[in-house]
Amino acid sequence: MIELDSVTKNNVKVLETINSVCLPTTQFSAQFYKDSPAIGDLAQFAYFNQICVGAVRCKKDSSHKQPKLQINSLCVLPAYHNQGVGSKLLEHALEQASNISAKEMYVYINKDDQEAIGWFMHKGFTSQPPKNGNEDVMFVSKQLK
Repeated sequence: MIELDSVTKNNVKVLETINSVCLPTTQFSAQFYKDSPAIGDLAQFAYFNQICVGAVRCKKDSSHKQPKLQINSLCVLPAYHNQGVGSKLLEHALEQASNISAKEMYVYINKDDQEAIGWFMHKGFTSQPPKNGNEDVMFVSKQLK
């Protein structure tokens, strides 16, 4: 059974640990973690049989005419891959995108992380050239209704 729960100031270090295990080449700032409890449902943990095994952290992007939702991190501990945890976290992120009337959801992925790129592509995302000029990342996005 997979359940979701909030990131709070008391458990935010768990988010940092999950991200460091799953995204060892990605460094998030101290402010990223400090802000996580305050963003409510945009940051969630996934529990598999009452064990915290993953997390998602998103950000509303209002810099466009239509709001978008950026996935900052969506991580599942390797031992829990292929158990539906990532899909549950993505489903939650899609609900949050709907709540803000986002027309697009996107994520930047290290170009060497073919497993993550393939997973997002399988979930209906498409790849596009990097929008920030960084050739080390892949920009994948999904148009929403």
